Amino acid sequence: MDEFQAKAFEVGEEMEPDDNEPLTGEEYLQRVKWQSNRCPPVVVADIDYSKIKVTIPSKSYFTLPPSITKCKKELLPTSTWEKEFLNDFSEFRQKLQYIKSNRPKNDNNNNLIPQLPHINDKRYWYIFCFGSNGNNNNNNNNNNNNNNNNNNNNNNDVKMKDLNNKYNNNKELYEKEEEYEDEEEEEEEEDEEEDEEQEDYSTKNPTLGNKPTMEILCRLDHVLTVALVNYHIEWLEKREFTQERSYWLYMLLSLLEKPIDPDTCSNLRSCIRRLSVFRSKIINLNDSNLPSINILFTIIGKYFDQLEPSDILYL
Repeated sequence: MDEFQAKAFEVGEEMEPDDNEPLTGEEYLQRVKWQSNRCPPVVVADIDYSKIKVTIPSKSYFTLPPSITKCKKELLPTSTWEKEFLNDFSEFRQKLQYIKSNRPKNDNNNNLIPQLPHINDKRYWYIFCFGSNGNNNNNNNNNNNNNNNNNNNNNNDVKMKDLNNKYNNNKELYEKEEEYEDEEEEEEEEDEEEDEEQEDYSTKNPTLGNKPTMEILCRLDHVLTVALVNYHIEWLEKREFTQERSYWLYMLLSLLEKPIDPDTCSNLRSCIRRLSVFRSKIINLNDSNLPSINILFTIIGKYFDQLEPSDILYL
């Protein structure tokens, strides 16, 4: 360990301790040096379990995560395809970063882009990506949903409508306050700016959702990208797989920078397990969701290295 630790000062040669106390501080450090050089690198306690009630160490505090769900071998991509796709994906990420870094900040097309929700407003981000009727559209595209999923989606639609009404009600409150406010010019300008922001936030509420276009992606920084990746993975855990969800996940993963924080790594591994469940339910090789599932699975598992060694046995 000496080669990894910076020396504060030179101690000198080591000295073997004896029954006498050290006379100087330097002599004391020389004895400490002698003892440290003889300490084993790893120390294991020899516990006598016969003297305590517990006979073996408890493992109840740790629960192993579920393994990847198996599927038919013909549904899995080949290793040749994975290598070619990962090369293409890496080039696409580089091109995307180049376009994003060289895009002018004061672009005239920015006025045509819908206003982005706040990073912490998870519900409105869902409306922004999939629309206020996103759940119903997803169910029409998916033939595997049961009645329970339909009921849950109807409840989500009610929540989305309540959210829209909340934004509209807030807008009316701001307009009423403008009629009775008679303050200084600076305060009035600030109020008008806030009203304009609130108006955009409610009137630009998408009905069909927004696609992950280049104009929208260029406005996402690293922090917002990480948050959206976690949001989409959380939504995928509770809903069925659709092409709209795969488009957003693919583009967000293309923007996701390395290294990844531990929370995002855990969510990506959860996403792999969820994708494996979707793939195990596929019967027909011509299923439209199969290529998208394999693409996302390869990106998370191979490009971001989120496959556990034990998971390879299930592939």
